[in-house]
Amino acid sequence: MKLILTGFILFFGLQSALSQDNTSRLVWEYYNERDFDKAAPLFLRMYEENRVSTYLHYYVNCLIETRDYDNALKAVKKAIRQSRDVNLNVELGFVYEVSGDSKKAEESYQEPLKDFPKTVAGIINLGNIYSSFTKYSYSEMVYELGRKVLGNPNEFRMELANVYFAERRFPEMLEEYYNLILTDPKYVPTVQAMIQNALTNDVDQTLLQLTRDKTYAFIQQWPGIPVFYEMLIWVLSEEKKFAEAVEQAIAMDRRNQASPDKVLQLARISVDAGNSDAAITAYLYLIGRGPNGPNRQAIYNLARIDYLMTLSDKLKSAPGTQPVEWSKLAEDFRKTITDLGKESVSDPIYIELAHIQAFQLGDYTQALKTIEEALSLRGKPPLYRTDCLLEKADILLSSGDPWEASLVYSMVDMENPDNPEGSAARYRKAQLSWFTGNYKWALAQLDILKGSTSKPDANDALELSILIRENISDKDSTQSTLLKLASADYLIFRHKNDEALLILDSIINGSPDDPATDDCLYKKAHILIEKDQLNQGMDILNRIIDNYRYEYWGHKALFELACIYQDQLKDPAKAISLFEEFIRDFTTSFYFLDARDRLKALKSKSKG
Repeated sequence: MKLILTGFILFFGLQSALSQDNTSRLVWEYYNERDFDKAAPLFLRMYEENRVSTYLHYYVNCLIETRDYDNALKAVKKAIRQSRDVNLNVELGFVYEVSGDSKKAEESYQEPLKDFPKTVAGIINLGNIYSSFTKYSYSEMVYELGRKVLGNPNEFRMELANVYFAERRFPEMLEEYYNLILTDPKYVPTVQAMIQNALTNDVDQTLLQLTRDKTYAFIQQWPGIPVFYEMLIWVLSEEKKFAEAVEQAIAMDRRNQASPDKVLQLARISVDAGNSDAAITAYLYLIGRGPNGPNRQAIYNLARIDYLMTLSDKLKSAPGTQPVEWSKLAEDFRKTITDLGKESVSDPIYIELAHIQAFQLGDYTQALKTIEEALSLRGKPPLYRTDCLLEKADILLSSGDPWEASLVYSMVDMENPDNPEGSAARYRKAQLSWFTGNYKWALAQLDILKGSTSKPDANDALELSILIRENISDKDSTQSTLLKLASADYLIFRHKNDEALLILDSIINGSPDDPATDDCLYKKAHILIEKDQLNQGMDILNRIIDNYRYEYWGHKALFELACIYQDQLKDPAKAISLFEEFIRDFTTSFYFLDARDRLKALKSKSKG
């Protein structure tokens, strides 16, 4: 009999649980579909069965949505009598307010203050309840009164700051944040995150200026306290003033007020933001400090490596970099590998050195030796081997050995069928076929790659397939123009730009009406810009915009011209004009989002 009874209990308990689960699923479906008449009785039943206040709140909200204020008031009053929870008077006040009885609403809002809580948790709970009904003045009153009750003027800093944020009272918000980190510096990352979140909602774009002013005010009031210099570095970084931020970080490190990894972290942020000069200053400082001291050996090693990688990127983007500069950099790479030890240096340093040796110095033999040295290192992840093989294949192709390069690309493709590295290898194989005149096979591969999940490879595949298709001639069986274009492209890949220019000019000047003219002009513009002939390169970009605006290279020429005015000529007004023109005329371009982001940043900076 006992077993039977137990079985009945388990059965009905299971049935009850399943019933509650079905009710819960159904009520949320009704509520989300705004079918409040059907949701209300289900929420009421769930509240009466479980006494969970959340169900009461949703029940009352359903009644408010259907303007059934009388039953909403009855429900809340009954809950107050049964639970003796004085805080429910806030919800009662809200119901009175939406029903139009402001006098009773204020009386209800005042009620919880008569039985004021005496603990931090209780005070925060009451403040949060007021905030949940957007009664921020009451929330502020609760926290201010709570400080007096507890006898602690530094309590509830974060809670009050949140109230001020909700009311967009940024000066008061910052005052609370800065007093919080004055008494408890561990909250600096939290405060930075909260201000960063507020910045995304700063419609008037005044908060960053207010934060800078508040930082300087606290530094003046509390000189020598590290947290405010840390905040200053953060503010300067947000303002993209990386040189000043690095200067402050170095000063803090010299005073031993911050760990050296802060300088390294700031240098990397500067690199990501495109300010290599500020980053190089930071790296050189860390290198100059040397490896001696707490935590400095690892930072020193990373600074040496990051410095070389950043300098290499800077030289690549700087027009007219001379071979002697690349030779010096290659020597520095090799010295760093020797000093730090082959196994301990970071993985990219070998690949970058090999790239410099092959593509900047034309020393393919030494470049291949460097890659083989990298491949022989033990304990490296599989992706490192893949990156080395891709670089090796590129070097072989540049050296004039496309067949061996094709084998290595195929190896990478087979080993990485479903990741971006495999996609990169497949694009390079198609590119190799283009260089060597196998156009049909190249097009077949490019058509597949156009749907690649790797967006850069997909875009490159699209551009190359358009170039080939638009210039294949039905009348010329030898495809003489296409052969010239492929030869020029191969020379550009090998960094033999002067030789490539001769071929491009022969097409431009020999057949001005040839369909390949715009392709040649675009490639020539890039070569001239790389050779530090910016004005000539810009003239050609303008020529493309004027004569080939709605052909493929027109949108790229316009986008790149705008970038030149922004990044190199520092002419924001002209850049804004060109980006606006681009966004108006090329909404489907691959570069549309980048152009929009650049335009937004330029306009924001011009307002500041």
